[in-house]
Amino acid sequence: MKIVINDANILIDLAKLDLLDVFSKLPFDLHTTDFVYEELNEDQKSPVSILSQNGFLKIIETEEIVDFQSITELLDSSNGLSFEDCSVWYYSKKLSGTLLTGDGKLRKQVSKQGIEVRGIIYIFDELVKYKLLEYSIAIEKMERLYQLNNRLPKKEIDKRIELWKEEKNVG
Repeated sequence: MKIVINDANILIDLAKLDLLDVFSKLPFDLHTTDFVYEELNEDQKSPVSILSQNGFLKIIETEEIVDFQSITELLDSSNGLSFEDCSVWYYSKKLSGTLLTGDGKLRKQVSKQGIEVRGIIYIFDELVKYKLLEYSIAIEKMERLYQLNNRLPKKEIDKRIELWKEEKNVG
């Protein structure tokens, strides 16, 4: 099963869209870090905590001093990243996982190290691919996502919406 490490912005967007439960049904081994979890507000922590309690999301507790030191080294050598960002970067590398993030700075720095990095649009692609979201709901949620986060690539969003509308009409 594919290991994915979730950055806060992914969990926040999925919580706002009420898609965390559906997301947990993907064939991924979902992780985040304790530092990212602490970044979430109470409305976001609650559904993430439920996923964790039910065994769908592992919150990695950074207890080993060597892990903490390695995260700190990444922080010191990175350009403009937070400690939380470096924690998901570190564990993506350590676990040979895919990093899910919407943070451009983090994406660029992690990609340079050969780590696979994906974003929220990839998650939508997977939800549709595995038939966890009907086309009409995927379109509605994607449009809502763009209202919440207009920094996302509009062309990619429009391409998905058009494709899903065509698929919906065919099916």
